[in-house]
Amino acid sequence: MKAIEELMNILFQEYGSLILTVVSVLLSIIIAALYAELLKNNIELIRELNGIIQWINAVIK
Repeated sequence: MKAIEELMNILFQEYGSLILTVVSVLLSIIIAALYAELLKNNIELIRELNGIIQWINAVIK
């Protein structure tokens, strides 16, 4: 167990900034993908609501 701790310490000392950069980039990509999906869903919802509004306007006329 002590050897694993020492190995982890060495790895983080040598590659800590690289590991943090990779984790940061991955989280940024995930957040951007989720935001894009949210925007896509909102656009689809707006299109559906627009269709309903147009139908209501056609019924009123």
